[in-house]
Amino acid sequence: MKTKPGPDQAKHDILGQTARIPADMMWLFTFSSLCRRAMLHTADASGLLDEIVSAVESHTPYYTVCFKSVFYPESGLESGDNCTPHSGIDDLSPFHRRCVNPKIKSLKRVTDTDFPKSVQKRLGMKSGTLATALYFPINDPCEKGGRCQVFYAPSGYVPHPLEFLVLEELSADLGKTLDRMHRNRGVEEQILELTRQKEMYHSVFENTGTGTIIIDPDMMILHVNAKFMALVGLERNEIENRMRWSQFVVPGDNEMMQNYHYGRRKGLSGIPTEYECRIFATSGDIRYIDMKVGMIPGTGRSIASFMDITKRKLAENRLRQSEAQLSDIIRTFEGLIYITSKDYRVEFMNVTLQEKAGRSGVGEKCYRLIHGLDSPCVGCRLESVLSGETRRWELKSPRDGRWYWSIQSPVYDNRGRIVKAQTIHLDITDRKRREEQISEDADLLRNENIVLRSAMKERYRFENIVGKSPAMQKVYELVVRAAASNAPVIIYGESGTGKELVARAIHNLSKRSKKQFVPVNSGAISEHIIESEFFGYRKGAFTGAEKDKEGFLGTADGGTLFLDEIGDVGPNLQVKLLRAIEGGGYTPVGSTRVIKPDLRIVAATNKNLKHLVEKGVMREDFFYRVHIIPIRLPALRERKEDIPLLVDYFLSAFGDQGQILPMGGKIMEAFFLHDWPGNVRELQNVLHRYMTLGKIDFMETSSDCGADAQEQVGFVRESHDLCGSLNEIVADFEKGIILNALEENRWQKARTALALGIHRKTLFTKMKKLGLE
Repeated sequence: MKTKPGPDQAKHDILGQTARIPADMMWLFTFSSLCRRAMLHTADASGLLDEIVSAVESHTPYYTVCFKSVFYPESGLESGDNCTPHSGIDDLSPFHRRCVNPKIKSLKRVTDTDFPKSVQKRLGMKSGTLATALYFPINDPCEKGGRCQVFYAPSGYVPHPLEFLVLEELSADLGKTLDRMHRNRGVEEQILELTRQKEMYHSVFENTGTGTIIIDPDMMILHVNAKFMALVGLERNEIENRMRWSQFVVPGDNEMMQNYHYGRRKGLSGIPTEYECRIFATSGDIRYIDMKVGMIPGTGRSIASFMDITKRKLAENRLRQSEAQLSDIIRTFEGLIYITSKDYRVEFMNVTLQEKAGRSGVGEKCYRLIHGLDSPCVGCRLESVLSGETRRWELKSPRDGRWYWSIQSPVYDNRGRIVKAQTIHLDITDRKRREEQISEDADLLRNENIVLRSAMKERYRFENIVGKSPAMQKVYELVVRAAASNAPVIIYGESGTGKELVARAIHNLSKRSKKQFVPVNSGAISEHIIESEFFGYRKGAFTGAEKDKEGFLGTADGGTLFLDEIGDVGPNLQVKLLRAIEGGGYTPVGSTRVIKPDLRIVAATNKNLKHLVEKGVMREDFFYRVHIIPIRLPALRERKEDIPLLVDYFLSAFGDQGQILPMGGKIMEAFFLHDWPGNVRELQNVLHRYMTLGKIDFMETSSDCGADAQEQVGFVRESHDLCGSLNEIVADFEKGIILNALEENRWQKARTALALGIHRKTLFTKMKKLGLE
């Protein structure tokens, strides 16, 4: 009895027949090589199956190969029967599963179920074409019931037994390759998922908005994010696996931090997950941080995030300092401070008030506690204060009779609502007593002023001003009034009437007398330097500014600025002076700092300022600002009764330089006849020349009377007056010429030297030699 050969024996029998394979069967080995190369080098399953289809169609006698879910013919099917679906590979016989002798099915016609239309078109197959199908199972993990390779050949095609063996092995290897690809794809997907999660966690780590680090059990910093690097000022490669967390913590906080670090790993209770500490930055600054720490499960590592709270901590420290300072101020403040509710009950009182009351009166009515009253104090308007008003008034306490300056203001809560009132009482009893004394003194001064005014009517001299005429008495009265005020003064008068003397008298009699009197001839200053002269300049402001210089306004700070010839002040300077006078201040040349001087303006002019305003030469606002107290000085021709007093005054002054010469009646008569266009200065000049040259000489005559006076008094010293050496006579004569030139040029030495045609140094030398300094 013969036994049925097994699968291995069948394979052996088939392989034994390979030596008799015709040459036209060598395509099988070429096809096998192409398939195995595709299995080795193709990356994905879809591409691999496409390579196999291409190899079948180009290197085998088969039409094509299709890959389908399991539709396998049952054993014993007749040729030409339809193929029915099979439930799975496991139901096949071992022989069929190993594909050594698969069933062959003859198809009467080609349908779309067997060949997609795209395949039919590619192969040029027509409907009704007969074909033979060979089924080989594939262990494809993507298909639950498996998959089959279906090779389609022309109808009646009889495959060589070796084809079954090669196609079986290729199908088995294809299944393994697909399984490997499936597993690799799963691993790749896992790697991609892990990579995605890592990137996500890294993104979260880097973009938490706070400085974040990961610390190992030994406090070595393993990872840091950009926020932490910015916080400490170091780069990643300087920190990670190089520095310990303890190196950043300030020594005063290090012990606390280490206790928390190790205690957290030991599982000790009471270890906070959030706390504050201080760390060092590379700049040397100490940063305050709020630190949140959590353990990474199963690693022994911890993750810590930090928020920089330095600004908040510094603000809290400043607030505590301010509160301490405020507490000290309130504790040591000599006034009475208390806070009341809306019903007048005291909620807070300072130490001074407690000492005065002898107890803590919190909860009591304020008017009863402080003043012993049964109703609110006179002047207290709590309702208006609680509506937002701040009130100030003077109060005399009925309890002790002392005067208080009271300030009552609203107290707001954190929502901006008025909930209470704060009151401060400052003891002003001493001030009130001084005010009463001042009032009494003022009455006394008014009475004395009346006596003084009546006495001044008989005065013939006031400061350095000489004259007892009614016109001068009026001037004296205006000077006294002006000196008692701080208002600007404008002095009108012809040249030589003594405007500067009046200005000095006002200054000397005022409360500013201890400060500077700064005279300025406005018309004598060059336009291009006038601003630097008035306002000063700073070093380097312009060429030649080697050091800071204070201007006229700065020098006159606290004192008096005398602006002579104010009518010559230009419009630009008027604007800046007006701003300085009205409190806006001025800025020195080359500086940005605004200086606000405390000064008084006393101006003088020989022009009609109203006409200058009408002509647009002087600003109207500048005119009204300086034209507060006008004083008009009379010309000498209007007060000739003062000439004898003036002559005596000047002769006495000049007498210090030598013997006083006698003055006859004709000379005095000539003085009364002369019009004195140069006023008191001209008289001074004539007398000085008389004392020097012994001759009365009116340098300027304005009328026939003046000419007659010149004729009457024009004489030369007698011969006995001209005795002496020639040098003495020449020196005396030279002195008179120089003195006359100085008087004509208002003692401006540069102009005088130019008029005399000599150098300034020569003029200075001669003046010193002749005693004209």
